[in-house]
Amino acid sequence: MRKLQNKWHFALLALGIMLLISLIQLIQRNSSEAVLATPVQVHASTEAFFAANVLDIAGKTQALSQWRGKLLVINFWATWCAPCREEMPELDALQKAHADQLTVLGISLDDLAKTQAYAQQSPVSYPLLAADVEGMALSASLGNIKSVVPYTVIIDSDGKILRSYFGRVSEALLMDSLQGLLSPKP
Repeated sequence: MRKLQNKWHFALLALGIMLLISLIQLIQRNSSEAVLATPVQVHASTEAFFAANVLDIAGKTQALSQWRGKLLVINFWATWCAPCREEMPELDALQKAHADQLTVLGISLDDLAKTQAYAQQSPVSYPLLAADVEGMALSASLGNIKSVVPYTVIIDSDGKILRSYFGRVSEALLMDSLQGLLSPKP
């Protein structure tokens, strides 16, 4: 009788483990599909942002005011953030396709050394800047009330925030927001 009881306990344990493994695989499969952010309207000033200075990946101080008057897609990211790394090729494609009409800025919340190492490993065509811990204050000044990365903001040439995104973006998602701001390509 005891042997039969042990066999049932073993069978139930094995069944439970198989169900747990199946659940983990299902979660992993679903989480590998990109979940894109939804656009959010933000009412914040860009003055603090344009008054700031940050380091570029060469270690040179850059005044953010040099990009005032341009259509900007500003992406706050971190080297340790998987969705941030996943969206960078799409931001790169957006920059390459519309370099004459907009500028993508990647502002890292990491220190200069980590940002440089990542840029060497995964280069992009848009400016990468290392804001370190000051990056969170910059993103907050542009409406990042959730203190998340990635956080992306579209600013028009008049310095007005048009849209922001808490979470991963795609080129197509950003193009939807940029409709009417970009001239059609011949």
